[in-house]
Amino acid sequence: MDEIGQKLRNARIKKGYTIDDLQQVTKIQKRYLIAIEEGQFDHLPGDFYVRAFIKQYSDAVDISSDDLLEEYKSEIPDSQPKEPVQSSEKGSTRAIKEDKGSIFSRLNNYIPQIVVGIVILVIIGVIAYGMISKSQNESKVNIPQDNTEQSSKKSTTKKSAKKTSTKKKASSKKTTAKKTTALSVKESSTDGTYNIKNVPSDGTTVFVSGKSGQAWIEFKEGSNTTWQQALSANEKKSTKISADTGSFTIQTGNINHTKITIDGKSVNLGTVGSNESIVKTLTFNIEK
Repeated sequence: MDEIGQKLRNARIKKGYTIDDLQQVTKIQKRYLIAIEEGQFDHLPGDFYVRAFIKQYSDAVDISSDDLLEEYKSEIPDSQPKEPVQSSEKGSTRAIKEDKGSIFSRLNNYIPQIVVGIVILVIIGVIAYGMISKSQNESKVNIPQDNTEQSSKKSTTKKSAKKTSTKKKASSKKTTAKKTTALSVKESSTDGTYNIKNVPSDGTTVFVSGKSGQAWIEFKEGSNTTWQQALSANEKKSTKISADTGSFTIQTGNINHTKITIDGKSVNLGTVGSNESIVKTLTFNIEK
């Protein structure tokens, strides 16, 4: 166990917290808390979350996170991406040549498959053309008309027109009803809590994505964890929520890099400053 992990563990014990207690307070998984105490930072989702989780841990056990991060900055991984080391001009030229050579060799490997695919497409096109031509020729056959059926056809046409008009009116009423009961998402007076109204009977879809950076996400329906993973920038994950669901929660390791969309409507999550916690739990209550 390294020095920073020992210091945090001693503060936790002095506070009277078990690992399970600390998990409830910080909303950080127990395995990550244990990894922090053991100094096994490589077991966390990424370098960015090392600093974020240590900040959450220290605040929970009454240790100044700013002082702690400054004191052990040499031991804590840097969350900022490092600039790639520029290679020499000769090395770059050699790498470009190798890339071009590998591309051509890959293309050569796929030439037989490409040729077979083109042949199959040509065969399908010929068959489709033949079927269309045959259908057009059959449709040109003249069928003698029976004048005795004209009156019954006119009556059927009138009835069909009435049914179509009735269906259009019913469809118009349904469309109007749908417009007046559109799904809405509003933030309540409690920070991080949202109310969802008018969820369709077949449920709705929730999209969670990374925004301009990586964000670790945990998605729960009630008390059950549906999924959890680290989402990179612009990476998106969807979850279907049924109309019978009472509530669901989304815990994010970085609120500033998280975007949530419900039924096509973007949820305003706001932003937090550098001196505020970026780990946040968002609760969505579905009103019946």
